[in-house]
Amino acid sequence: MPPDIPDDSDKLNYIREQLTKTLDLKEMLVVRRNGLPLGSENYVLRSLADAIGADPTDLVEKVMIDTSDNLVPVREQLTQADIDRFKPLEKELPGVHVMGQFDFLLELHANDVLPVTVKDDVPKATALMLQSNALYLPGVQVSDQELIRRYPDGPEFAHILGYVGPITQEEYEAADKKGNNPYIPTDVVGRGGLEEALEPYLRGDHGGRWVQTDARGVEIAEITSMRHDPTPGYTAVLTIDRDFQKKVADALQDGINKAAEGAKKDGSDAQIGSGVAIAINPKNGEILALVSLPAYDNQLFVDGISDKQYQDYLNDPFKPLTNFAISGEFPPGSTIKPLIACGALQEGTLNNDTHYYCAGSIRVPTVTDENGGNTYVCWLETGHGSISIEDALAQSCDVFFYNVGAPGQKAEGSDVPLHYFIPGDSSPHNFEGLGIDLIDKYLRNSFGFGRPTGIELAGEASGVVPDAKWLFQSPLHEYWSVGDTINVSIGQGHVSCTPLQLACAQATIANNGTYYRPRLVKELRDASGEIYRTYTGEKLWSVAVDDPHVQTVRAGMRKTVTEGTAMGKFVLTGNDIAIAGKTGTAEFGQSVDGKYKHSHAWFTAFAPFDDPEIAVVVLIESGGEGATYAVPVADAILAAHFGKTPPPPPPTA
Repeated sequence: MPPDIPDDSDKLNYIREQLTKTLDLKEMLVVRRNGLPLGSENYVLRSLADAIGADPTDLVEKVMIDTSDNLVPVREQLTQADIDRFKPLEKELPGVHVMGQFDFLLELHANDVLPVTVKDDVPKATALMLQSNALYLPGVQVSDQELIRRYPDGPEFAHILGYVGPITQEEYEAADKKGNNPYIPTDVVGRGGLEEALEPYLRGDHGGRWVQTDARGVEIAEITSMRHDPTPGYTAVLTIDRDFQKKVADALQDGINKAAEGAKKDGSDAQIGSGVAIAINPKNGEILALVSLPAYDNQLFVDGISDKQYQDYLNDPFKPLTNFAISGEFPPGSTIKPLIACGALQEGTLNNDTHYYCAGSIRVPTVTDENGGNTYVCWLETGHGSISIEDALAQSCDVFFYNVGAPGQKAEGSDVPLHYFIPGDSSPHNFEGLGIDLIDKYLRNSFGFGRPTGIELAGEASGVVPDAKWLFQSPLHEYWSVGDTINVSIGQGHVSCTPLQLACAQATIANNGTYYRPRLVKELRDASGEIYRTYTGEKLWSVAVDDPHVQTVRAGMRKTVTEGTAMGKFVLTGNDIAIAGKTGTAEFGQSVDGKYKHSHAWFTAFAPFDDPEIAVVVLIESGGEGATYAVPVADAILAAHFGKTPPPPPPTA
């Protein structure tokens, strides 16, 4: 309590000495702003930056712009070598000082009436020793009101849990206006993740004690009849298994590393260092694992993160502070094809006997140029030949899905239906697909695209389900064309989703058509361990797709693994567990002759096929082909879930 610290130099020196020694308080290098020579501030600060190896611009901004405090810490936790090196600067540079942490806090908060924390998480023996010497340490209090949150399981859980931080004045005043303010000005509150989402349940209620003190502020007795015991907050039991979460994180990091190595080997300039992996129980929406890499150390935000550490996070090109599982919006690529197929089968524009011929590309003329127009290629340049829906899903035939998406209607300003040409065939072929309005209908209403999923995390993005109105009102201000629909039909162009949205959609196909709200919390327990509330699967809707059509799509996804683009990739999980899946390679950036330099690697899967208990989505940003880099990550995740041990290495000669 700064106002209660005595002015008497002997008493002050004693308190300083005891706290510095007992709490191991370190020296600091600080700048006293009112000690800087007027007009020479930049010179002094840049000279200081040169002396300590700091960026001059950053130091000037930190001292002169980023804070209004008179004392600004430049370096903390100084070693003896640091002190010996920095101490001479006091004589050379006015306003620069080496001072102890106690003196720094006392001067910085000289006019504060609220307590100032000198050190958190003090060992019990140290706290008891300070408490027993309270008579000789006026103004010093040992408080058990401020508990320190610990996150022992590491960064793998940071995006799920979030962290706690001091309540702001604005937040405190806002709670005050609502009445019955549960906070005190020195409280901490949840920041991000479940800490923020479950704040009302986790925080508990403050208690209170009425005590008698003598003239020196030393407690004499407590008025026990007026004591109000605190109420602990609830404990949240999650759907996440710690060990499985860590295995998923390891598998994803390995996939990211291999994708980066592959890009380097191929001479690509793709910057690869981030990705997402989600595992969900399709029977009830429980999240089994949710990983966004890179992650961050949430303990740093509790213990005190340095400016450098925070700036490193902000400047990291792969954005470790962003939870891409819920906030990242990406083109889904071919993983959207099962969803488009469901809609087309239901609308009758497609059936199990429908065949389209793929020669590797199609040419779509314009109204004014029957011999020109735009060419749309399939990923397989030689083409798939005549192909039906199940095989088109298994082989991920783009030309087939161009037909599934593009509508059977006349182009504006034309008397003939929308059509295309196959290489080597001069006859026009009419489109007869869904069109963007029906694609929009099924993506939104059946599979939850274009809206947050409702998981217990703040910061969910909605993604984009585009249509003509959206495109015209967007910054592009363009008119919709059949080419836009063709792109959306294979998960390219303007359509985007979050990895969690895709996970929920694929889980809906896995469980035969029920969309569940994804959730991370299984139950809340009180301080005695009794269950206060249990959260069960929350069915939001059933897809507007008949079961035979869903089964057709599921069969195609099963073929993806047995004879399609993911065949032979599940070396860890093995063949005894029936897996269904869908690969995706979502191109982005600028195209050259219809081809893109960069692409995201996707894979979705569920297993066992007949009674799925897990659905998985893997995304490696800029990771290239989904079959090459995302499928092995899903294989490792499924193997971990089903308890499969890695095969022994091959014998060496």
